[in-house]
Amino acid sequence: MNNPQSNKRRVLIIEENSRVPTDVRVWYEATTLRDNGWEVTVICPASSADYEANRRSLRNVEPVDLEGISVYSFPLRKAKEGVLGFLEEYITAFISMGRLSWRVWRKKRFDILHICNPPDMFFPMALFYRLLGVGVIFDHHDLFPEFISHRYKGWTGKILYVIARVMEYLTYKSTHLTITVNQSYGRMATSRGDVSPENLFIVRNGPKAKDFSPVEPIPELKKRFPIMVSYLGVMGYGDGIPEMIDSIRYVVTELGRRDILFTLIGDGAKRAEAMQKIHEWGLDEYVEMPGMVRDRLVIRQYLSTSDICLSPEPLTPLNAHSTFIKVGEYMAMGKPIVAYDLDETRWTAGDAAIYVEPGNIQEFGRAIASLADQPDERSRMSDIGLKRISATLSWEHQEVTFLQAYEKLTSRVSK
Repeated sequence: MNNPQSNKRRVLIIEENSRVPTDVRVWYEATTLRDNGWEVTVICPASSADYEANRRSLRNVEPVDLEGISVYSFPLRKAKEGVLGFLEEYITAFISMGRLSWRVWRKKRFDILHICNPPDMFFPMALFYRLLGVGVIFDHHDLFPEFISHRYKGWTGKILYVIARVMEYLTYKSTHLTITVNQSYGRMATSRGDVSPENLFIVRNGPKAKDFSPVEPIPELKKRFPIMVSYLGVMGYGDGIPEMIDSIRYVVTELGRRDILFTLIGDGAKRAEAMQKIHEWGLDEYVEMPGMVRDRLVIRQYLSTSDICLSPEPLTPLNAHSTFIKVGEYMAMGKPIVAYDLDETRWTAGDAAIYVEPGNIQEFGRAIASLADQPDERSRMSDIGLKRISATLSWEHQEVTFLQAYEKLTSRVSK
């Protein structure tokens, strides 16, 4: 091991596209390791507010202790449009994270480097620390090549897709083992990354049952509407936000449903566009958009007050294989779901959701209206979701496999 002066094992977790504790999966992983005797350090972006307020000081930031986990933040301005914007984001992030990882190494050498995608850009760092005797885990969150192919079209998109596939392959090959979120991603790892089954661990995006459970509803959140329909999550490219707003318009104007309040919780590149459309279409009375809510208790209050929850992700090369954290969280709150019919969404939710043909915004709207009129059906679906979470999908079940992956790797690098 790299720290003979201490019996405590150390891990460095790095992620570029989110931060703890907002990224629930990474936070669960970090706290699970902490609770099992690991000394955990995380490198992640600073919040937007911290970036604007402390742009210069963040370059020399000291770690913050967050519930016993050391967190280093670096300044990151998210790219909004264009290839050059993304290149600038990723290159500057890689440099910042590389510097911080070396600072951590010099201060207290770590046994495991845990890299999270997207993007798949950390293979040089993985190879470097492998040379120093560190075990490296690839925590595969998203299919980055599929994201690229959806985002960019034409020859530019084709070239970038090939580059992304090469980066993905190099990431698989530069790490000792892979943790991924579902069977679809697992098949990608074995077929595209040549990952052997014994080095592949499926750890799903399940909520912690003991921390993320229903609370008392807050009637005031409904604003006197009989029915409250909620969305929780990122409002970025590929999340189905424009299509969801179209469905809401259909429900209110075409179906004439004035008894439903839509509460859309989250932030991202598509939020401003959604707000503009809501205002232009005269839907302000029927749609609440409180922005990003980081307080987990407040999130639970919103979801516990809701009658129906939405998973509007369209069929894309990325979404077709992805597991969405929001689906498990809806189920943990005992809420029925309206979703587009995607394989992994169906696997996760089972009969706790109504499934709609992808892209059919009218059918999506009709499913919402129909479920709003069926309290008994909502109750039945609620029970199904709660039982699935309790029986197999909660983090308490997933962390068993997660810890097995760590035990296997620590055994290997300690020899």
